[in-house]
Amino acid sequence: QAIVDTGRNGVTGLRLEWNDWCNVNGAGFGPGGESDGTSDSSATRYDSSCGKADSFKPSPEAGAWNQAYFEMLLRNAVPSF
Repeated sequence: QAIVDTGRNGVTGLRLEWNDWCNVNGAGFGPGGESDGTSDSSATRYDSSCGKADSFKPSPEAGAWNQAYFEMLLRNAVPSF
C-alpha cells in the first residue's frame, strides 16, 4: 500500500518546527502522481519491488507522471471524489 501525500509540499518554509504538520496555514498542493519506479524489468532503473504481483502495472520510470495510477487513485478514493 502507498499513500501519496502532496497536501503540504507545494509551499515550503511555512512550518516553525519540523513536527508542525497538522493543517499547516498557507500550505498548497505540490506535484503528485509520479511513479515510484517502472514495472519494465528490462529498464536500467528497474526495481524488483515494482514488479511484484501487487504492484500497479504497467508503470513508467521513477519520477514520470503515471496517469493511469492517478486515475486509479481517484476511482478508489475513500471518500470518493
